[in-house]
Amino acid sequence: MRILYGLAGEGFGHSSRALVIVKYLEEQGHEVLLMTYGQAYKVLKNKFRVFKVKGLHLVFEKSLLKKRKTIKYNLDNFPKNFWRWKKFHKLMKDFKPDLCISDMEPIVPILRNWYKLPLISIDNQHRLTNLEINIPKKYYSDYLLAKSVVESFVKRADYFIITSFSKNKIKKKNSFVVPPIIREKVKKIKPVVGDKILVYLTKKDKNILKVLNSIGEQFVVYGYNCNKRKANLEFKTREYFLKDLSDCKAIIATAGFTLISESIYLKKPYLALPLKGQFEQTLNALFLKENNFGDYTEDLTKEEIVNFLKNLKKYRTNLKKYNPDYNMLYKVLDKCLKKFE
Repeated sequence: MRILYGLAGEGFGHSSRALVIVKYLEEQGHEVLLMTYGQAYKVLKNKFRVFKVKGLHLVFEKSLLKKRKTIKYNLDNFPKNFWRWKKFHKLMKDFKPDLCISDMEPIVPILRNWYKLPLISIDNQHRLTNLEINIPKKYYSDYLLAKSVVESFVKRADYFIITSFSKNKIKKKNSFVVPPIIREKVKKIKPVVGDKILVYLTKKDKNILKVLNSIGEQFVVYGYNCNKRKANLEFKTREYFLKDLSDCKAIIATAGFTLISESIYLKKPYLALPLKGQFEQTLNALFLKENNFGDYTEDLTKEEIVNFLKNLKKYRTNLKKYNPDYNMLYKVLDKCLKKFE
């Protein structure tokens, strides 16, 4: 089958998922054309056939989602895609897709409607719309906003394949819940418990660095794109990340789905720092705390880090009990694809 596969370009989570899924699809004999932008385009352009588009972008300032600036940016930029409608038409005419897949990318669902093609949604965001989840009152407005965004991207699909840490009750019959996808590079890691704590930040934050400086632990910090040492902080660039992920004793990081998935797979306790206003990250952080795989905080303090480190043994014990079938997505995807052959 010829498959048009759209994925969000923000962060590295969607591209990490696509690297695994597209490789699998090609191994099964399918022809895949990707449609993306931003960081995902940079990661994928030299590995697969990729068509670049103008994507949606989240605007953050000091780890806080700026809703008005996000809306303005996207209203100014996203409509530019449709000035290129002739290129989209040529792409569809030349490639002739049999099926579409969307990972939180809105153009492919639009094209599937125009050309009356089947659509499979694969992401973790549809947890908010297709599964029953408990929402604490303090986060309810953030949940409603996040839910409306997810529905605006992909509201209707033939099948929804939803990656999730927990198997919540399904609200829509055409939905499947599967464990997160783990990259082959991560699966090959033989984790050990070292002395350092891995810190991953998507945005620079001087206050967090001050807190880390005040603690008698060694931290290896990612997100500053440099290699240097400053007191008990060692800053590194991304090429060293997997090595430090494999032998760190714990992780302090933003609450992205992919890194939490990999930390759980490697049995690494996690202190999550969810970005304010981004409910998906809050949901990930709540899961960590509820299952005693780690904890979370919205304003990091010395006391919270010390308390987290005191409980590492308890977190590791609970993590060892979590062993889902990490290949389930491929089985479900094959079943869905067979419906359209």
